[in-house]
Amino acid sequence: MRCMGRGESTTLILFVKNFLLLFAFRGISLLTNLVVTILAGRTLTVELMGEYNLVFSLSNILVIPLIMGVNNTLLKILPESSADDKKEILGTVIIGNFSLCLGLSVIGYMVTPIICRFPNLTPNSWFLAIALAIATNSCILADTILKVDEKFFRLGIAKTVGSIFMLAGYIFSIILFHRISIYVYITCNVLGQVVVLLVSIYKLGAVKFVFRKDVAKDIFRIGAFYMLSWFLTTGLNTADICIISALRPEYESGIFSSYQANIRIYFSVFYNDIFAAVMLPTLINHGVNIKRLVGNVFKFMPLILLVLGGGTATLLVALLMAYGEQYPIIWGYILLEAAGIAFQGIYYFFNSLLVIEGETGARTSFGILGKPFIFLLLISYVCTRLFGLTGGFVSFTVNQAILAVLLVLRYRRTLRISEPEEERYSFNEI
Repeated sequence: MRCMGRGESTTLILFVKNFLLLFAFRGISLLTNLVVTILAGRTLTVELMGEYNLVFSLSNILVIPLIMGVNNTLLKILPESSADDKKEILGTVIIGNFSLCLGLSVIGYMVTPIICRFPNLTPNSWFLAIALAIATNSCILADTILKVDEKFFRLGIAKTVGSIFMLAGYIFSIILFHRISIYVYITCNVLGQVVVLLVSIYKLGAVKFVFRKDVAKDIFRIGAFYMLSWFLTTGLNTADICIISALRPEYESGIFSSYQANIRIYFSVFYNDIFAAVMLPTLINHGVNIKRLVGNVFKFMPLILLVLGGGTATLLVALLMAYGEQYPIIWGYILLEAAGIAFQGIYYFFNSLLVIEGETGARTSFGILGKPFIFLLLISYVCTRLFGLTGGFVSFTVNQAILAVLLVLRYRRTLRISEPEEERYSFNEI
């Protein structure tokens, strides 16, 4: 490992402290959300659990055109901007984002009769999905600003307070109303996100509310490629849940979502909040060589897949047992889901490296996912149509494996072109 100067060493130590602080707070938040998930699983019927997770899947899709990939763009350009430019950039982004939220609200209301033809979706669920998407979008934007400023303590406090507020809302609602409703659950989620936003922006400062067209053009142009790539990824990850809801009985939809939805959400949140948005960029800023990092991932990939798959299977079994006897433990489904999440982890990692490359990387990421996208959707539809739940699980694993292989091949080709054959990578060199 290369020797670091006193300044570099102090900066790295400070980052490690802040990262561990954020990790601790995020752990508390995830545990609170885990309690909420178990509470929902034990109090909702299997059929209502399917509708509950469908709303979250729709909100995850709706949030993409709202945030417009700006969170990734800001992580790249804000550290390189002066204090005055930063204020105008943030002001422009916030005004543009507010306009997008207003537009989604109007359009969402207008298309309600069309959207609610979808099985298992009511107008109330659709409106709550829109509200949840807007709240989540605002939190993502605030989180990004705090991460750039390395205000990890404020970010951790916000996540923790929001999660505790959400849990308290659940418990209070159950005691007060003496009945279970998915609308109560989702409303508490929306209010929890609002609390996170309020704590995050408290005394935020460093914002000048002006709208500069030149700034907006540059930011949203780059962000558009991130958005398209994110949209394709999320669309693929939620397509099977939507297809199951449309093609299979409500009970099967509930069983499928209990295996799939929460595991994917926890993995995505942990990866994006901790690794992709904080740890990976900071390590690279501190001099970690990307080619060496990629080389070591290649070297230890079987172990990485085993750890990711084993952790997923363990958490999934624990969740199903906590949900209660109405959710059967089917080991074939567990193994398929664990394998799918493991491959997804590899895909996420290499895709994050593309995001760091800027606009060129965003274009490459979009191209890699965009070309086989229709084919992957067809795999999900055909497998589900022919084989039901089993087909849904198989298609998820196959699709994630295909995407992981495509990105691995891309980086192997890059390394062969740019590195001499005799060079070898050591984990200690990182």
